[in-house]
Amino acid sequence: MKKAIIIFQTKNSSSKRYGEEIAHFLLARGLAAELIPINNFEPNKLENADYLLVSGWKNGSLFSAKNPDSEWVDFVNNLPTLNGIKTALFTTYKFFSRGIVKSMKKYLGRKASELEFAFTSRDGSLTISDKMTLNDFIG
Repeated sequence: MKKAIIIFQTKNSSSKRYGEEIAHFLLARGLAAELIPINNFEPNKLENADYLLVSGWKNGSLFSAKNPDSEWVDFVNNLPTLNGIKTALFTTYKFFSRGIVKSMKKYLGRKASELEFAFTSRDGSLTISDKMTLNDFIG
């Protein structure tokens, strides 16, 4: 059975809800899926993982640069190299998502050789389009 680890960081409930919806979808597709808050993650959880999905939170105000906060950056910097683990990002947003996704890719791309997918949601709901893209992600 393929294994997915879903790590979320949230300052609001929509990011956690989005992670839960992703986990439920992957479970329904026959994968083992584990949802873990960023502050409870332990690197040994990646053993035998086929997929990793990571969310993050931005620093600054609505109109400032969209950079992940220091907790998220420290988390990524402490990750082992993710070779062989297909990795994706997910985040929720109120107005714009492009900046935070681009910045998250910059940091996580240093650890992951396969970082092609990013999922975004305004309210934490998994859309039909997201489900189709998740199907592509898991192959």
